[in-house]
Amino acid sequence: MPASQCPREGSRAPAFSIRTGRGRISLDAFDNQIVLLAFLGEGLTSDASPEITARIRAELRGLGAVLVVVSSRGVLVFRPDDDVATIAGPGELVTSDVDAAHRAFGLRAATHRARALFLLDGERLVRFSHLWKEGKEAKDGDVVDLEDIGDALANAGRTLVRSPNRLLLSRRDLVLTTLTVSLAIAFVQGCDRRPIARPVSTEPRHDVPSEMDVMLDVNGKVGKVRIDVRTSLLDALRERMGLTGTKKGCDHGQCGACTVLVDGRRVTSCLMLAAAVDGSKITTIEGLANGNTLHPLQAAFIEEDALQCGYCTPGQIMSAVALIAEDRAKTDEEVREAMSGNICRCGAYSNIVAAIQRARRS
Repeated sequence: MPASQCPREGSRAPAFSIRTGRGRISLDAFDNQIVLLAFLGEGLTSDASPEITARIRAELRGLGAVLVVVSSRGVLVFRPDDDVATIAGPGELVTSDVDAAHRAFGLRAATHRARALFLLDGERLVRFSHLWKEGKEAKDGDVVDLEDIGDALANAGRTLVRSPNRLLLSRRDLVLTTLTVSLAIAFVQGCDRRPIARPVSTEPRHDVPSEMDVMLDVNGKVGKVRIDVRTSLLDALRERMGLTGTKKGCDHGQCGACTVLVDGRRVTSCLMLAAAVDGSKITTIEGLANGNTLHPLQAAFIEEDALQCGYCTPGQIMSAVALIAEDRAKTDEEVREAMSGNICRCGAYSNIVAAIQRARRS
């Protein structure tokens, strides 16, 4: 079979379409992927070593291609990382379509066992072709084995490498290459920047002190405390004054576990700077009881079993003390709304509402 009958390299590949019992097979199913289209007459031999199979996969992976085999045994699809898939079996092929596909690529009809391999790029241009010899010069009779396929794929790869005008890039490779080059250019430009000379200020500097003394009136006791200017009221109470009844939960003002009273108003102490309450009257959970006599809300929480793990309880009680003092939430629904800033992860909300209502009545 003269090679001149086959499509020339760089030319548009002929249309490929074969009807089967399952539908029509065409190269459109592979979108812009590189396709190796093989016509193998009687098909492939089944006795292939794992080394040869691995070599086939490696060659396909290097080309970024999929191998489509058309033979009298059916149509097979060989992908780099998947099992060989049978698209159509021997009895499912329409013989006239198979013969037409052979003739379109310059080959003799399938009944004559013509054997060839074509590499078609994403635009379906022929980039490489390989014809196996026929007749007495053919290897192993009329059957091509996987080693023959591996040799042809290696030749295809070498041909593409040698030819600068045959560089093939998949869309994925093109995007990755473009992104890599762009990042490299940005990195080089960033390294080349010179620091901008800034004028030296002649104005006198006013250093801000990192620490300060504050007078904290906590639970009726006034004391001077030296703190970092960034210290929150919560940390000042727990770490500088040893009042650990106020709990640190989220440290973002979202759970209410750190609630204390500042001048009678409930606040989340994790969000308030200690320096901001200098001279204010602060009440924590430790300041509610009168000696051994519990505050009515503390007693009500015990009577109504309004706590489980107890971590949120100090904040719940302090918030409830202010709520009753505000005298604006009286129904259960109003209490739930007014206490919505205090979260109980154990879910004791109904008991908490009952405890607040019990304390209000007392």
